[in-house]
Amino acid sequence: MKKRIIIPVCALLALLALVAGIVRFNRPTVRLEATGAAVVVRVETLGEYPTTIRHILLKNASSGAVVFELVTENGTPQIHNFLLSAGANSITTADPQYGSYRAITPASGESFVLRPGVDYRIEIWGTGWLPSHADLKF
Repeated sequence: MKKRIIIPVCALLALLALVAGIVRFNRPTVRLEATGAAVVVRVETLGEYPTTIRHILLKNASSGAVVFELVTENGTPQIHNFLLSAGANSITTADPQYGSYRAITPASGESFVLRPGVDYRIEIWGTGWLPSHADLKF
């Protein structure tokens, strides 16, 4: 009698753990597309649909210094892609279809600067707990 109950219960728990893992640990797909002195950061779902992105962090790969950081301000921001280029970049580069972002870094001003020859790492959080990341250089 106990084996009849234990096996289905274990199977159900394994299925629930799998679903929870997919829901909470899913990461957005991040593709970088170089276009001259710029990089298009693509986060579309299935290459076509906007993706919910709640946090974007760009930092100097060697020093770890944060250069640019956006977090959800309201709603559920969804984006297809955004452009980063060598030189000055607007803090509104990631313009969501829905919702809005708030810039954490830079704390003041309307732009941030990316320097040629410097290695950067971008981390992007979707709806899960863990970020996707990619390295870039101009």
